[in-house]
Amino acid sequence: MHILEKQSDPETWDPAFDAVAAAPEHHKVLFENDKLRVLEVTLAPQDEEPLHHHRWPSVFVLDELHDKVCDVSPDGVELPPSRDVLQAIDNWDGQSSLVVHMAPQPLGRVLNKGETNIHGIRIEIKG
Repeated sequence: MHILEKQSDPETWDPAFDAVAAAPEHHKVLFENDKLRVLEVTLAPQDEEPLHHHRWPSVFVLDELHDKVCDVSPDGVELPPSRDVLQAIDNWDGQSSLVVHMAPQPLGRVLNKGETNIHGIRIEIKG
């Protein structure tokens, strides 16, 4: 399903790879109902998340972040900075929280190459 997932409906993506199921050390559910799921997302220095996806669009508020973060493909290849958060970092003043509107994200991983945590609250909009 890895290759086909990018082209398919996010609602059909394998629930075993949902961020909370596949990467529970990094995604803690703070609130959930039939319309929203609010996650606390944490990634320690030099840590890489397990392979996972985010099937719903979201708003991601990051209060700890730096520019030494990268996306990694399901096959382990470091990807160019094309994802919503990575593009938003370029325009960020580094002084306040970074707020990013995000589309559903197919299978992938995030690697924290920095020396400080990455931390934020992700509000996923179901449906």
